[in-house]
Amino acid sequence: MDQGKIGRFIARLRKERGMTQEQLGERLGVSQRTVSRWETGRNMPDIGLLPPLAETLGVTVAELLEGQRLGSPGSMSPEEVQALAQKMLKSADDPARGGPDRKKWAVRYGLCLVIALIEIGVLTWLMARDSDHWDVYWPGMLMTALAVGFGAYFCLFARTRLPWYHDVGKISMYCDGPLRMNVPGVRFNNRNWPHILLWVRAWCLLAMTLCGALCLGARVLLGPGLIAQWLPMVSLTGLLAAIYMPGRKYG
Repeated sequence: MDQGKIGRFIARLRKERGMTQEQLGERLGVSQRTVSRWETGRNMPDIGLLPPLAETLGVTVAELLEGQRLGSPGSMSPEEVQALAQKMLKSADDPARGGPDRKKWAVRYGLCLVIALIEIGVLTWLMARDSDHWDVYWPGMLMTALAVGFGAYFCLFARTRLPWYHDVGKISMYCDGPLRMNVPGVRFNNRNWPHILLWVRAWCLLAMTLCGALCLGARVLLGPGLIAQWLPMVSLTGLLAAIYMPGRKYG
């Protein structure tokens, strides 16, 4: 499916009708930014929006997915109809992993990964030398390693667009391979998911660079104690907030 071609087709039809991106977005209940992403080929409209979008632009769904005007439906062969149906299913379930900003997030993740590995190395060395106070260091190592794993997924491989059924049902669970997230009170859909993804990515990068440093700082400034052991609770609370707050606000 040529998203660039479809985007140019949407832009041309919109201009033919004298509508701005904001006006088209208002008719469909989406933002001007979302329409802009369609027209530049960065995203595809959700399957639930294809019929009203096609009707607003005066074309059929088949023409919208082809990115051009077609002949009468009866002139299409069974093979062409089947191909269009497959395109509709693909547009609905394409995970769009990483998104158009994947390279930027990969660079950010790589830089934070270097810092995280240095901190883990320092904490490992201190644990070996100061075995009497190992409980001061392991929380920083644990949360840094956890953030490294989460960051790899969310910065590089996470879905940037959820399947269509998230927009028609009230689904509080996000499933992708072995990853499962179930947050009571949050309904994952394509309105709040981009914001959740941004917030979780930010948490991952901050946790990668700060957890180890905070653990070391607590050891140097406050001495051995329970301060560092509160780090997992505080950090995981931050992760929950990064999911819950944008999920509730934009859901």
